[in-house]
Amino acid sequence: MARVFQAYRCRYAMHLDMNALEHTYLAVYKREGPSWLVQHLIQGMSEVDMKTKGQYVPRFLGYPDNRDFFYLTRREPGQ
Repeated sequence: MARVFQAYRCRYAMHLDMNALEHTYLAVYKREGPSWLVQHLIQGMSEVDMKTKGQYVPRFLGYPDNRDFFYLTRREPGQ
């Protein structure tokens, strides 16, 4: 997780829960037309995602989840 924060040049972060892949799920989502391109931090994390009617449904975006959720946004240069 620290490497992800470093890669995004995060200056301050707090990680509160480190357990199984389901609990530490982390992915970067990118919209490509009608579908999502999902990059998981660790390959096994994709096991938590679902498929409905043969279509990929990313966790947190496609169905309710009782786990914590946070997101990162890109800071514009100069801010």
